[in-house]
Amino acid sequence: MTRLGRIIQRFQSDQGGAALVEVAITVPLVLLLSAGVFEFSNILNTRLLLSAGVEDAARYMARCSDSTWNNCVALGKNLAVNGAVTGGSARVTGWTTAEITVGKTSTAAVDGSGTQLYLSSTGTVDVVQVSTALPYSGVVFWDFLGFGTIDITASHQERVVGW
Repeated sequence: MTRLGRIIQRFQSDQGGAALVEVAITVPLVLLLSAGVFEFSNILNTRLLLSAGVEDAARYMARCSDSTWNNCVALGKNLAVNGAVTGGSARVTGWTTAEITVGKTSTAAVDGSGTQLYLSSTGTVDVVQVSTALPYSGVVFWDFLGFGTIDITASHQERVVGW
């Protein structure tokens, strides 16, 4: 028997390193899967916080009794970002009032096909639309896969009832 044959024969019945090889193969895959779950849940949580913020702002501005629209917009944006009309603490790190877009339009109560959009005694209703887009740079996993920055968007519209 050759020298190489004796070395191979010696390792054929040895089970000592099998567990180490299995761990070396599975641990990177489990860590990669765990990082993906954490990253996705962070993106989803951020999206839910943005959505809650723009919904709160739209509801506030739709019922704002302030005499100036600009003041209502400023207070509504602060409500969206900080969870309070004045003061508060940030819902999402890095989200500012500059990233929020507010629009006010008059919309037909009934669309062209006859579908009732809003209950109204008039032909048009005022609607407030609040939207935002936040660049999400992510944690290491998202960048590791080469996706770079994504924009998480949220928007909400509310019929005006308080002006």
